[in-house]
Amino acid sequence: MQQTLDSLWNEGQALESERNLTGARAKYEAIVAIDARHIAAQLRISRFAQFSDDYRLAHRHVLDAADAIRAGASTKLLGFVTQRLLDFSEDNEVAALILSTDWNDPEVLRQSPALSQHLWLCGRYQDALRFLDAIEPKLAPNALLVFTRASVLRYLGRMEEALTQYERAIALDPALVDAHWALSTHSYDPHPPRRLERIQQVAAHRRPADPDIAHLHYARFRELEHSGRHEQAWDALQAGARIMQRTTRHSAAEDRSALERLRMLGCEPTPHPVCQVEQPIPIFIVGLPRTGTTLLDRILGNHGWVSSAGERNDFSAAVSEVSNHFFSTLLPEADPAAFLEIDLSMVGRLYLQRLKRHVSATAFAIDKNPQNLFNIPLIVRALPQARILILERDPMDTAFSNYKELFQGGAYPYSYDAASLAVRVRGATRLMHWWQSQNPEAIRVVSYEQLVQSPDTAIGDVLSFIGLPPAHGLTALESNKSAVATASSSQVREPINTRSIGAWKRYATQLEPLRKLLDGGN
Repeated sequence: MQQTLDSLWNEGQALESERNLTGARAKYEAIVAIDARHIAAQLRISRFAQFSDDYRLAHRHVLDAADAIRAGASTKLLGFVTQRLLDFSEDNEVAALILSTDWNDPEVLRQSPALSQHLWLCGRYQDALRFLDAIEPKLAPNALLVFTRASVLRYLGRMEEALTQYERAIALDPALVDAHWALSTHSYDPHPPRRLERIQQVAAHRRPADPDIAHLHYARFRELEHSGRHEQAWDALQAGARIMQRTTRHSAAEDRSALERLRMLGCEPTPHPVCQVEQPIPIFIVGLPRTGTTLLDRILGNHGWVSSAGERNDFSAAVSEVSNHFFSTLLPEADPAAFLEIDLSMVGRLYLQRLKRHVSATAFAIDKNPQNLFNIPLIVRALPQARILILERDPMDTAFSNYKELFQGGAYPYSYDAASLAVRVRGATRLMHWWQSQNPEAIRVVSYEQLVQSPDTAIGDVLSFIGLPPAHGLTALESNKSAVATASSSQVREPINTRSIGAWKRYATQLEPLRKLLDGGN
């Protein structure tokens, strides 16, 4: 049998190299028909299904690959399977698979940098630390493992330990650009200009067009800004943004059209049968990045009736499953109105099933994925009981805060040039107020400035809107010990403050073209 499987695999690979994807897929399907535990064939079929936009088939073959490993198949491709599971927001499957393997297995040891990162990315922070504790003594010092430990500790709020581990990662691999960038976003340099000198040394050995060098430019920006050298900081930020702009290739004109298509959908409340409301009731906290979504999540997470699932893709996954289409948000869809025709009640049921896996037994549960801002027309129809809080911040502060952030994984590609920033900020602002006016029972715009300047008043209004009783100590962020897995994971450990209001004015001269775009329209 193995000879037959090897022959079919080689034939499939040859057909792929000839770009005969239909023929290659047939060979891989023949392999799985003979041996369902052939992980490589399962993964290839999943990819081919994705190319065909067949979400359910792609999803099923990834789950079948995970089941095969649990049933005793080779762990050689374990990291590829867990990465694909992450693509489908199957976080529990990722953790179950890694935690069930033999951590003495040479393949598990070989893939441990990726596996530890996957545990981190799926929010299993304590499990990631346990895995690292077990793995690291068996291996030579590894900068990637140390970097993952630092990031997990940071998300858990163990800041000094995280700082130590970031420094250790850089000592092991001075060219690890992610560590330099993460360290610059984590804390101030206690011994300036040591970090800047290290960054310069790494940059000197990189090609100017190398995409990785963007991390170094953004790290330089952070370190220079911390030291008050704003002109040099701006130059570093510009250099990083130019690289990211070339890499992401975002179109402001296409974004404007996409935002206008969303405006046409509407968010009016729809009649639904009177029935007992299933708990937890979802609270969606959405908005453009860096507008205070994490802050509001931390505050409401202090309420005894509320738990937080963090920043998850469960709603998009539910839409993908029902529509059998790889879906992220309505924004990039050519025909967003078509999604109003799918079985949105089924979307709501699937979403609630997913949500319950990640929250405790509370009356309300927070989903804090900012991207759900562009799924609101679906959310109000799929989950009429949900409450949606949209964070709004001063347009210039929003735009600048987005511009100075290096988003990972190609997220938020509009954030690297002035024209695209202006289109997105203005367009999102119009949408949020339009949708609130259409459905004020379900949608509430929350001012970031009021939240930090008059937190008790702002939170009182939010509690009343949601239907939560008053509670003491909500704004005592230090009492919230839950993990934070966002770009603001270090800042939100601090008491509420107003330092970020008007932060763009430090670069008022350089940002004047952006200000004119925001003031003058798109």
